Amino acid sequence: MTLRTRLLATLVASIAAVGIPLVLYEIRVRDVHESTAPPPVLDKLKLTQGAPAAPNIGFADSQGKALTLNDFRGRYVVINLWATWCGPCINELPSLIKLQAALPQDKITVLPIDLERIGVERVSEFLKMHTIDGLPIYVDRDYSTLRGFAANELPLTIVIDSEGREVARAAGAQHWDSAESVAYLKAISAPKPPA
Repeated sequence: MTLRTRLLATLVASIAAVGIPLVLYEIRVRDVHESTAPPPVLDKLKLTQGAPAAPNIGFADSQGKALTLNDFRGRYVVINLWATWCGPCINELPSLIKLQAALPQDKITVLPIDLERIGVERVSEFLKMHTIDGLPIYVDRDYSTLRGFAANELPLTIVIDSEGREVARAAGAQHWDSAESVAYLKAISAPKPPA
């Protein structure tokens, strides 16, 4: 074997010794550490860096019962902040109704929270007038939800995981009822296998 052949063989062996584990590690890193990206149809849904703890916001249901985000701990929550004066909000609500119907309620639920200083009765009448039926009515009259999530536009949708961490948010209306959207939310809220 010539000197040139031995050097070439040594070089190939060195590249293989360093390169193969590096390639394998990179593949493993992608599978283990990267979050599932939202589908293209959810183009405004952005993953939240670091999945910080969500604020324990307060709001009320249609009967006036005070609730907090902690009341929904143990399942994923899709919080949708909206108002009757917000055209894109109203256009988005029917897709949230279909999304809610397509999701396993023990794993993930939709919380549409109206942010206005009007009564629940008026919100209910407004929804009936627009033939929007099928979502529970939640209201936040003191805007703690708006402040808690530092919302500066509506509609704003925040996805909270089962441990109370914000994992994603979408500023602006989305097609929540598309097959891809439903499949994505079912996938991220499915129980994770033990490590």
